[in-house]
Amino acid sequence: MAWMIAAAILPNCGSGNERITAWRLLVITWGFIGWAIWLVEAYLQNKVGAFYVGLSIGMALIVVCKFWFRMPTPMIIASNTTILLLIGIPVADLLVSPRYRLTTHPDANKKYYSYSIAKMDPPTFARWWDYYREQYDLMAGRLYKHEVGDVVPYRFAPNSRSPLFDSMVSINSKGFRGREIPEEKGNAYRIVTLGESTTFGMTMGREDRPWPEVLEGMIQDRLKPARPVQVINAGVPAYTILDNLHRLGKDILPLKPDMIISYHGMNGFNLINPTLSRVRGALPPYRKRPLRILAKCEYRLAIMVFKRQRASAPAKQQQPFMDPLQTEYAEAYRQLIRCAQTNGISLVLANFSMAVNSRSEPDVVEFYRLAFPSVVSQIQANAIHSQIVKELAAQNAGVLFVDTRTDLDGEHEKFMDVIHFTQEGRNQLAENIFAGIRKQVERELGGPVTSKSD
Repeated sequence: MAWMIAAAILPNCGSGNERITAWRLLVITWGFIGWAIWLVEAYLQNKVGAFYVGLSIGMALIVVCKFWFRMPTPMIIASNTTILLLIGIPVADLLVSPRYRLTTHPDANKKYYSYSIAKMDPPTFARWWDYYREQYDLMAGRLYKHEVGDVVPYRFAPNSRSPLFDSMVSINSKGFRGREIPEEKGNAYRIVTLGESTTFGMTMGREDRPWPEVLEGMIQDRLKPARPVQVINAGVPAYTILDNLHRLGKDILPLKPDMIISYHGMNGFNLINPTLSRVRGALPPYRKRPLRILAKCEYRLAIMVFKRQRASAPAKQQQPFMDPLQTEYAEAYRQLIRCAQTNGISLVLANFSMAVNSRSEPDVVEFYRLAFPSVVSQIQANAIHSQIVKELAAQNAGVLFVDTRTDLDGEHEKFMDVIHFTQEGRNQLAENIFAGIRKQVERELGGPVTSKSD
């Protein structure tokens, strides 16, 4: 519309017109308004061709100005500088900035989520997490279902499948991730792993496996049990221990488990520190633009504003931590313990491992704090969580505590974010849990068994 107005005025700029300078100024003004709108829209919508056309139009308008108007020296210098910038920035972007490394299907093997890699290229890290959220939403849309009146927010749709990055997630007929579970237990020794997305497994590669599946393989290979051993993955993303308590009667106890392993953590940390549930904030997204140089500048500016807003926001009043064993989290574990004891099930309480802890380098913590603003409080809550499960296990006969932190907690290279593991991390978690339950599993399988050398 602006260019149509400029075109309509243009005939008045003929040499015989007494007010030619005024008409030309009007034409140029509308021309620059149209050019600005065109360039901004092409930039925001990432229309590369239209953006470069806009740059060319801008240079043409400046050249016309130099011919139409007698400009003072400062304006001539400014015009020439602008033309050089309109030419130089795209050339510099072509020569200096590599092509976008993240396509619509990033290669997870390149570890864009890794601190050692992502700290050198924050925009790539942000784009990776945009893709991560897209993958999760895709999976949720295909696997989750909600039943009216259900006490849990959603369940897995039986016999459903969905890709997650390059892996394939399969839900069996009973609504658990993994292969089919025989209706008749027979003489099988069943272990149910109860937890959140960290148990469910945010797998990326075709060969990746959730840690319960890795654990089952370890038991089979290293203990060579005479009885079949089944490890059932009952982890559900976004669930808390309270949600899983609601599932016990309908979903878990009918499986007749011999052992339940609880690996709960961050989703319920607000039961330890209520202020965690009110923390808000999200890392600004990185958006692809026609020129990567400008996209990176835009992203760094957004990060600066994000940090400034967080720094200027009034600090939340930190509630003093109460006795850990008097928290809602401890009470939830007591309910789980009572259920296991009532039904004659061996219960294993595992503590929770994170990519960072109180001993982590400040730069690493700050790196994760951009995407997880409450990570410092979560580190504190995790330490209290470990204390809770350890003390409750000590107070209740038949309840086993397993420390998962060896070679895992604070080992950020084994995580794809603050809590979710890479396959190396899942293998390590399975290793730690196997070491903690080995003697009890051997005993419950019927005494000493032939053990393969580790």
